[in-house]
Amino acid sequence: MLGTTSPVRTYSVVFFASVFAPVLALNGCGGASGRATPKAAQSPQNFPVYTGSATQLFDDRIDPKAVGLADAAENPRFDAALKARTRTAEVVGRARVSTVSVDTVGGRPVYRLRFTFPEQPIVARDFDGGPIDVAVTDDSPAFGIVKWLDTNLIGHSFMAFFHRFHGGPGPEVRFHLSPDDPQVNSAVRDANAVSEVSRRR
Repeated sequence: MLGTTSPVRTYSVVFFASVFAPVLALNGCGGASGRATPKAAQSPQNFPVYTGSATQLFDDRIDPKAVGLADAAENPRFDAALKARTRTAEVVGRARVSTVSVDTVGGRPVYRLRFTFPEQPIVARDFDGGPIDVAVTDDSPAFGIVKWLDTNLIGHSFMAFFHRFHGGPGPEVRFHLSPDDPQVNSAVRDANAVSEVSRRR
């Protein structure tokens, strides 16, 4: 289980279970926190700082189009943000919500969502394929949608993008959830293919 510990922006999604690293404790007030050592034994200082374009690419949001709250406005093949997320994320793939629960930490609600991968992720760096548990607190950009749908999220799938950033004793994990549809899936695969070619040069 991978968690986050940071004095600020503690709403960020937290990875648990067997993602990147072994499970460690979850605790904190007004957010989810914890620490983990990735399989590559990276120090938190080795992760990039969550600033600049990263705050837009991994913005801890659920795209309204992914839950039927908006119509698709553009072809994802021309979405520069999608291409950049695919190029820089540590995990990208179809992720399905298998469980949803809610409790309180420090008197504030915390939703916990478990994601599983129905197929091999398109991008998987330091990821063993296990489930991902996500904690979303009431100051997260995703909280409104999660609260609105609650257990109706179970069975819903997304094209999910995850990345870890430097954040105190342990890395902070940031995310973006896009629609899981054929156009987005194809656009992500194309973006990843271009990215892999560029990496080999």
